[in-house]
Amino acid sequence: MGDFQAQSDVFLNWFNSQPGATFDSRLRLTDLRDRGAGRGIVATSDIPAETDLFTIPRKSVISVENSDLSKKLPRIFTGLKNLDADGDDGMADGDDDEENLNMPDPWLDLIMVMVYEYLQGENSAWKTYFEVLPHTFDTLMFWSQSELNELQGSAVKDKVGKESADEMFKTKVLPVVKAHEDIFYASGAQKLSDEQIVELAHRMGSIIMAYAFDLENNEDEEDDEQEGWVQDLEGTQAMGMVPMADMLNADAEFNAHLNHGEDSLTMTSLREIKAGEEVLNYYGPLPNCDLLRRYGYTSAKHSRYDVVEVSWDIIASTIDKRYTGKKGTLDEDEMEEGFVLERDSGEPDDTGINTHTAKFVGFPEELEEQVCQVIGPAMGIDVNRGPNKAQRKQLRFAYYEIMDAVMPARLAQYGTTVEQDEQLLKNPDLEGRHRMAVFVRLGEKKLLKEAKEFIPAQLEKYKPAQEEEEGRSAKRQKR
Repeated sequence: MGDFQAQSDVFLNWFNSQPGATFDSRLRLTDLRDRGAGRGIVATSDIPAETDLFTIPRKSVISVENSDLSKKLPRIFTGLKNLDADGDDGMADGDDDEENLNMPDPWLDLIMVMVYEYLQGENSAWKTYFEVLPHTFDTLMFWSQSELNELQGSAVKDKVGKESADEMFKTKVLPVVKAHEDIFYASGAQKLSDEQIVELAHRMGSIIMAYAFDLENNEDEEDDEQEGWVQDLEGTQAMGMVPMADMLNADAEFNAHLNHGEDSLTMTSLREIKAGEEVLNYYGPLPNCDLLRRYGYTSAKHSRYDVVEVSWDIIASTIDKRYTGKKGTLDEDEMEEGFVLERDSGEPDDTGINTHTAKFVGFPEELEEQVCQVIGPAMGIDVNRGPNKAQRKQLRFAYYEIMDAVMPARLAQYGTTVEQDEQLLKNPDLEGRHRMAVFVRLGEKKLLKEAKEFIPAQLEKYKPAQEEEEGRSAKRQKR
């Protein structure tokens, strides 16, 4: 506790020494490890809404623009293609791997800067900042296979991307460092082995994933469709590590927001923050599986955003069991291999509060279209020529019958039930990664159950006329 808080105090002093930096005296950078939250910022007295909590000069941000590396090796950066004043592009003469030494995107650019600044040690303007950045992580990249297995049927297990990250660091980061050791290492510093450089790149990549900010457009959402952390920040134009802003923890309900000015970035309160209350940022409407994959934690308030991926294979298998006749074929280029189920969750209001009740309100339209494209011919319906009203009703009834069978089949891909997971979470001895894995898989199962409970009303709505008449007849007989 003592060393941890002492490091925080040293960092705060360093931050306040930055020209143009401000830090409200009613805030304290404190130890929240007892909550599993590392460092955090807490109000020591009431703070009104629309208060500037702290200000970070852009010059204090770790970025390509601010690092000396961009001047020493401009050619390696995506956005820096200009030559030095003397015509030197920063690459060694006769370099056969010049193409491989060019970094492919801003995320890698920042990794390279972070590796460089870290290796500079005392010579880096951000040495004190590096000392409060984490060395260990609970993101899925660092889980063992047995720990990953606790996620059971969650699709997030296939999105870790460690092997592709290893390959990228070995082919993109390692060659740059080794080709320019005179630049990357401070005078007299001990050289790292290849394995240590790759390990350092992993650490810096994890820090960037968890803490970096888009410096040009704070409203852009990150592309989260691709696997691993290699693509998570692809497409952003400029990224940086923002001291103090990344000390804030985050949740689905939050009370602060980072505003981007021309010369500085300012964290502002969205509503009154009471004494003792933590200042919280917002990472976006992320499901717990992505919180865990990218940031290494889970949150009950993010459960409203939980998602479940349902593969086309399990849907097609269900169709095959029900329809033996000739079925429609799908164009491979247009066929979706999987579908995401989610709730209608709304958006937080201007003060960071969720007022909308999250609820499952339907399956993806693309899912229905694909299913009907396949089952239509087996039902004697030409989907492409436009079915009539009665046929559309038949198709929808058949579609919901299929989904009614798919939901329990998808649930069966997990190794435990909702009830078993709920009992596990009641056990105070269940901790750390195991607890987070159970929490993620339970959230997905609850969503599948909600989706299953949505179906009976749809079956009733689209029930064929004959069944409706039989139902009315049965009611008359009961009377």
